[in-house]
Amino acid sequence: MTGDLVPEPTAGRLPSLTGMRWAAALLVFGLHAYSFLDLAVPHHRQVAKFLCDGGDLGVSFFFVLSGFVLAWSARPGDPARRFWRRRFARIYPSHLVALLFALGCLLVTDRLAQVSTERLLTGALLVQAWSRDPHTYLGINPVTWSLSCEATFYLCFPALYALLRRAGTERLRLAAVALVALVWLFPVLASVVAPGSEHWMVYVWPLTRLAEFVLGIVLALLVRAGAWRGPGLALATAGYVASYLTAAWLPAEFRDTSGTIVAVALLIPAGAMADLRGTRSFWRHPYLVRLGEVSFAFYLVHYMTIDTADVLLGRERAWPTPQAVAVAGALLLLSCVLAALLHRYVELPGVRLLSGSRRPAPVPRVIPAASGAPAAGTTRAPDAPAPRG
Repeated sequence: MTGDLVPEPTAGRLPSLTGMRWAAALLVFGLHAYSFLDLAVPHHRQVAKFLCDGGDLGVSFFFVLSGFVLAWSARPGDPARRFWRRRFARIYPSHLVALLFALGCLLVTDRLAQVSTERLLTGALLVQAWSRDPHTYLGINPVTWSLSCEATFYLCFPALYALLRRAGTERLRLAAVALVALVWLFPVLASVVAPGSEHWMVYVWPLTRLAEFVLGIVLALLVRAGAWRGPGLALATAGYVASYLTAAWLPAEFRDTSGTIVAVALLIPAGAMADLRGTRSFWRHPYLVRLGEVSFAFYLVHYMTIDTADVLLGRERAWPTPQAVAVAGALLLLSCVLAALLHRYVELPGVRLLSGSRRPAPVPRVIPAASGAPAAGTTRAPDAPAPRG
């Protein structure tokens, strides 16, 4: 792609990060489509497993990105309650409509009797990830366990940001290294303190996933201070692809969280720096940015779309590869259409009506680095992550 085909970044946005969000959402979709569409040809099944089974690593990307975006666009002197109101407006209306959509899917497939009061209430209130019971934390719309984590992150953000923004550059760099190490350490700790519940503690529990969110805050503060030192965007993207593919050889609990954490910690700042400096970025392509803008809504509807189709088409069925690819493509398209509707008619109006503020986020001042001063900018990016199951 030539540089003149790529729109220049504008003040108030980091479009490359928005484009990356779509790629991460697509990884999660691939995991869930692969999980439901069992391929009849064994070696095709192995290839699909290699390419798609690590899709839950997209959650790690989303959690780090969430911390980065919120820290980058933080408003000085913004009261915590105003921040919380904006976050509520961003996610909750879409979450409730997606919950109704999930209930409708269960009704159509004659599974509404599976809905217990506990699953309904914990899911609606976004507290399900605190339960170790998979029936509870996967709930009615299974992907929303990660929104339960995000709700915890939002509660903590004002205090975390106030603390970390006072830290000097060296302390921030040490914190970034320590947080990456902590993500790698959690599976070891879980095997000792939570035997039998390792997956929940490492992958689902909000307090362990908080490390990735805090890492995002630290990275944003380093970029804002002009103190980021890392690879360029092309190399960082290649590093992420390599780490995603090689994560398949890690033990399960490491693969699902730790496998790409170093690559994510390099890729997100690299994307931000490309936008700030106005250098070439594939992730800034208009189509990717547009898809990234609806990725939160896509995340909310895609799982139940796949699950419902799986029930209607016949579970426990082995699919010829061409048919499976065609069905997956149709489900991807349908999920995109539903996401566009949810984004336009629920998510955006919800933000306008409930956020209580029309004031745009300020453009953060970026302190020039010794190697050159990047231009200033911010991002507006709703958060969105997703689960395995």
